[in-house]
Amino acid sequence: MSFSTIQFHPGPRVASIVLNRPPLNIINLEMLDELNAAWSEVEDLRAQVAVITAAGDRAFSAGVDVADHAPGRIETMLEKFHHVIRRIRRSDCVSIAAIHGHTLGGGAELAMMCDLIIAADDAKIGQPEISRGCYPPVAVAYLPEAIGFHKASEMVLVGEPVSAVDAERMGIINKVVPRAVLTGAVDTYVDKLLTKSSAVLALTKRALREGAGRHFEKALDRSLELYLRDLVRTDDMLEGMNAFLEKRPPAWKNR
Repeated sequence: MSFSTIQFHPGPRVASIVLNRPPLNIINLEMLDELNAAWSEVEDLRAQVAVITAAGDRAFSAGVDVADHAPGRIETMLEKFHHVIRRIRRSDCVSIAAIHGHTLGGGAELAMMCDLIIAADDAKIGQPEISRGCYPPVAVAYLPEAIGFHKASEMVLVGEPVSAVDAERMGIINKVVPRAVLTGAVDTYVDKLLTKSSAVLALTKRALREGAGRHFEKALDRSLELYLRDLVRTDDMLEGMNAFLEKRPPAWKNR
């Protein structure tokens, strides 16, 4: 199929997906459909490695479109987003996120679901959802086990982004490199992975994910339940979204 929000470059061993809605590569429903379609091709090809990058200079992705958090759309958005997130995480294909610039909200969650993250030194990673009157369901399920409860609490409850260097120290990303050599650094990781047995690599990834994944799957289910059952019914979530779209400070009803 043809794509309009991503670029997809299939290969017999290495596939590449490029988020292609610059300048901020906002993830909308169309992009989620295209990401799912591209990942189906990755699986059909039995690619050994898939690299996810982004077009433009400013951002890997500044997150999911705020308009898709509106009543009547949010259920569909979360279903589509979590479907592709789970597919990438469960896949035998080794996934690498190459991030730069703003890597926020759903963009950060997408990157964190990859097996390896290589970051340009200009990357800023964060979960700003709390300032919009909501929380990031994937991040709240993933981060406490990945970086510890207190650091996870700071990222999610304060909502301020961290630098690539700080994210590397926290264990969120694998390596920080100058922006000019990001592609080369990713290629180095790909070349190393391609020297391994594809069968052994797939089984080893599965063992790693199963070891870490039991808590995540249950936590994500619970996070989503709280989001759709309780959070979306609050007046402050709607106010946070409206304030962001209207470019004004939110007037919380529950302060």
